[in-house]
Amino acid sequence: MKTLALTLAIGVLSAGPASAQTPPAAGLAAEGESRWDDALRIYRDLLDRTPQSPELWQRVADIEGRLGRPHEVIIALQRAAAAAPSDAERLSRLSQAHAAQGQVIPALLAIEGALALKASSDEYLRAHATLATWAGEYAAAAASYRKLREANPQEGALALALARVSVWNGSSDAAANVYREYLESPDAAPEVWLELARTESWRGNLGAALAALENYQQRFGQTDAYLRERVAILARGGHPREALRELEPLLAVSPLDFDLNLSRAIALASARRHGAALSSLSRAGTLKPQHADVRAAESLVRTLLGSSVGPSTTFYNDSDGVQIMTVTPRFDVGFRSDTRLHGGYEHVALQARNASGLEQVSGRTSAMMDHVWTGLSQRVGAFTLGATIGQARSESHELNTYGVLLQFVPVDSFVTSVERSSGFAPISPRAAGLGLSRVMHRAQVDWTPTMASHMVIDASYESLSDGNARWQVFVSPRAALTRSQRINVDVGLLLHQFGASKNLDNGYYDPQRYEYYSVVLSPYWKVSDNVGVSISAGLGGQRDDSAEKFRLGRTTSIEATFGIYQRWLVKVHGSTTNNRRLDSGAFSGTSGGVVLQRRF
Repeated sequence: MKTLALTLAIGVLSAGPASAQTPPAAGLAAEGESRWDDALRIYRDLLDRTPQSPELWQRVADIEGRLGRPHEVIIALQRAAAAAPSDAERLSRLSQAHAAQGQVIPALLAIEGALALKASSDEYLRAHATLATWAGEYAAAAASYRKLREANPQEGALALALARVSVWNGSSDAAANVYREYLESPDAAPEVWLELARTESWRGNLGAALAALENYQQRFGQTDAYLRERVAILARGGHPREALRELEPLLAVSPLDFDLNLSRAIALASARRHGAALSSLSRAGTLKPQHADVRAAESLVRTLLGSSVGPSTTFYNDSDGVQIMTVTPRFDVGFRSDTRLHGGYEHVALQARNASGLEQVSGRTSAMMDHVWTGLSQRVGAFTLGATIGQARSESHELNTYGVLLQFVPVDSFVTSVERSSGFAPISPRAAGLGLSRVMHRAQVDWTPTMASHMVIDASYESLSDGNARWQVFVSPRAALTRSQRINVDVGLLLHQFGASKNLDNGYYDPQRYEYYSVVLSPYWKVSDNVGVSISAGLGGQRDDSAEKFRLGRTTSIEATFGIYQRWLVKVHGSTTNNRRLDSGAFSGTSGGVVLQRRF
């Protein structure tokens, strides 16, 4: 900033007057003899009589500059510009004078006035781009840099400047493209590869970020800047354990480094290490109190590990006439010891059509269930163990419930879990009226084999109190089609098989075998940092043992999240299913709900 101001000040003081008429001879003589006060008196006396003389005001400005009176220089240049409103050069000199005094907004306004008169001036566009950047008007700066690039396509510095102001303006898509154009030059600055990697990570394109880091490493080696950028990207990009391993030697050398401690806090939070994350975040906050990056990290830690409380409600309606309304207030409390205490209460109201076969055996078309529970979970290294106990009641039955969970995370790309739980089966009024309960065993594998691919396998087996048993398997691989600042798009498959050992008439779907195979498209719209909308649309074939041929089935769901990293979180979701078998046996249905959560 000081260098810019000095450069502009020299421009003001060295600029010669653009006089279109001869100044008074006495004034010129006084200037020639360096009698500046006498020259000023002569010119100001004349200006008192003819104030609309831009040439004389310009000479006054030049003399005031020689005398070191910048405030008077600006006043004189303002009068000169006012006297010649169509003279772009006078506005440019006024802009330079304001800039020399650090008055960035007036300087920017003045150069914008000059550009309004000479829109294609290379000199004015460069000044405007610099001043707009200085003022934080990054979109305006980017516009000027784009015009300059059109006129000077071979000037690589303009591409770099445009990429940087695009990043500062939050336009990471545009920035990434221009960075790549700049990096095609053989004399591109090495650090720009790191800037590109950082930009790609900010828009969620982790694969491209790591590829840019690899390009840097191959050309320039594992420099300190490379290592620091790599751990920051890994920490933010869902590879916290890898980031922590690489952070250890860096922090051993620089234990009080702000950026390294911040990266460590983010990595620890992503790895669900509550106490360690808070300690590292506290150290970063001590190094730079109230820094914007610390506040952003605090929001992330609160989102991942903070305590929360709030209600949720869901509704369900299908073509068999089953309606289910659920209200569930719950709480989750996190401790620095990586222990979590959670619990809640669930009220379920069920309704069915008369004579649908899903009403109670007595003929009643409605039923209710209530469930209250509490539990603990504890992380121990790569394992998380959890257990819950509770009690459930229907109108005529009572049941003690439980659940146990074991999760194992050996590496960032692989998560597996197994669980066992018991409770009522609130599928329909008939199932509720019979007091139908189930013991469920479930196993899940979540695997990310590459940066652009992901697979989930979910299998469960449930034993029902009426002597039946049901099983189902979901396999859902997907691959990333695009990662950008605002839109992520994945495409994948869903393979779903389901079956039961017996075909009973107890208010739930129990075919010998049901299968559904579909292609799934999943776009995610990043409206802002705290608002996101996800959509999933599947289309494929489905059948059960009663049909020889597959029939077309489709599903669509949408979820909008407000307050992703804020203290208040609201989620609104809805889905429709057509020609696909549901839990009650219906071929189509709709569901939706709202979640409200307060984080602490």
